[in-house]
Amino acid sequence: MGGLSLGWLGLAPKSWNKSASNMLTGRKERNYQQSLLGPEQQGLYSQLQGAAQGPGAGGAFGQSADYYRDLMSNDSQTANAMFQPEMRQFYEQTIPGLAEQFAGMGSGGMSSSGFRNAAVSAGTDLSERLGAIRAGLRQQGAQGLQSMGQFGLGTQFNENIHRPATGGLLGGFAQGAGQGMGQAAGMYMRGGM
Repeated sequence: MGGLSLGWLGLAPKSWNKSASNMLTGRKERNYQQSLLGPEQQGLYSQLQGAAQGPGAGGAFGQSADYYRDLMSNDSQTANAMFQPEMRQFYEQTIPGLAEQFAGMGSGGMSSSGFRNAAVSAGTDLSERLGAIRAGLRQQGAQGLQSMGQFGLGTQFNENIHRPATGGLLGGFAQGAGQGMGQAAGMYMRGGM
């Protein structure tokens, strides 16, 4: 049976047509998923998905993901900012301190292999400190992105719904009429009518 339209009678708006049709004729069995998130939560979840897909997603999750990506990049702004105090200390304190120490040794002190070895050793120490800072930041970035990914993938935000079929009023009427006619026929056959 096609959809029942009560709109021509002026009894119901068009949006009720499907509901009225389902009420009269029933509906088919259906399996589907329904989100457990409310409208405001759905917006945040969409931000999280966008942040996981690439840089520049915006929103709180996008900014966090961009920060974590920066920590992992070879030209990290955060790492460069953290390197600056170490570099400043090296050039303003360590090298001048070594120069002062070897200048007091008289002529040839600054050009001696001892000064070069001390400067190389100080440079190696600086490089190791910067490497440790870099490794720590990359680890933080990887952990942050991994946590965001696990949250987005590991949480079930949908539930499975099973909606059984219904018979509707016409189906119930037809069934009842069939039973009534069967009883009437039985009574007629027995001579009860």
